[in-house]
Amino acid sequence: MEKNKTRLIDEALASEKVLNTLRLGREFIVLNQKFTMLGMGIFLILNILSMSPLFGFLFTVFAGVFGLALQIYVGRTLYNTKDIFSYIEEIKGSDINKSLGNYFAPAFGAYIGLIIFLLALTFIFVFFGASMGLLTENMTELDLINLIATLGIPLIVIFLLISYVQPLVHAKIIFSSNFEEGFKSVFTIFSAKLWKSAWQASYFKYVAVLGTLVGGVVFVIGILLDMLVRLTGLTLIGNIGLVLLIYIFMIIMSIGSMMSQRLVEEEQ
Repeated sequence: MEKNKTRLIDEALASEKVLNTLRLGREFIVLNQKFTMLGMGIFLILNILSMSPLFGFLFTVFAGVFGLALQIYVGRTLYNTKDIFSYIEEIKGSDINKSLGNYFAPAFGAYIGLIIFLLALTFIFVFFGASMGLLTENMTELDLINLIATLGIPLIVIFLLISYVQPLVHAKIIFSSNFEEGFKSVFTIFSAKLWKSAWQASYFKYVAVLGTLVGGVVFVIGILLDMLVRLTGLTLIGNIGLVLLIYIFMIIMSIGSMMSQRLVEEEQ
């Protein structure tokens, strides 16, 4: 991929970075309604099938890989587009089979990498909890409170740090071209170079504002969906709304990751 020529992503970063991120995400969603409705439908069906007691795990993997392939396509489209007119043309001409077909291998590699990374974090948490006597077989409510009080703050700090550099890690996933690259890209979170680039002022400001805004919107909509379910008892509608919200979030997350990557490139 070319990283030096001025193109749409550079124009988007010239001013109103966060608003342009949301605008570009909106354009991707609304300009090709066939692509969006089909993408949402596939993602929704895979998530519904993931609740199956027999093949639920398999469909959970399919949903995760599909979501990552979608984000790779969105991110690459933005990063490589010359101008807004080319971006619009690319979106309008998108076909979900042709557009995503080339990205399932790196998406699957990244998915496996993410699972291993999360399992490792879980193991470390359990190990420290058990070694400190905080995790026992028959835990009482008081034991749970002690566990949260002891490990709660460190876990929050770790979560915030991972969330802070996640856009750059996600950009590496989007750049990957095959299973191996997708898998390895997840573990760039341990790269000293990546962490160093993440402490640039422009990156910090962008990620802080975008993360707060998007996180706040997702939180509010989540609360509204929960209230809807409680008032109507229509759990299925609430679950459908949540899955569609995640789909939209994935689009914004992909755009934001590439904008973040381009920001640190400009400073290097």
